Amino acid sequence: MAIVNNGTRFKTKAGKKYYISADNTKNFETYSVFSFTDNSDFVNKTGTLIYTEKIRNLKKGATDDLIDDNATLIDEYGSIDFLNTVRNQVIKWVLQ
Repeated sequence: MAIVNNGTRFKTKAGKKYYISADNTKNFETYSVFSFTDNSDFVNKTGTLIYTEKIRNLKKGATDDLIDDNATLIDEYGSIDFLNTVRNQVIKWVLQ
């Protein structure tokens, strides 16, 4: 498994922090979103998983294809608008 972190800390308008990591293993390409409060959780990559999604299944507004999702955290982070923001960030990251 090859986990790649983009090294960026993100913050929602409400001030909730999160980061994105990707697993670029062939035929398993996914990205995961993690919440964190302490900076050490970001540095050590020990945040709490919000959700994982296959990169090939990016569908704006859809939640059907999420893997290991934490619905409570998704709601706390802003639900569909949050998911769509992260998807846009993942697309930009992949295209770099």
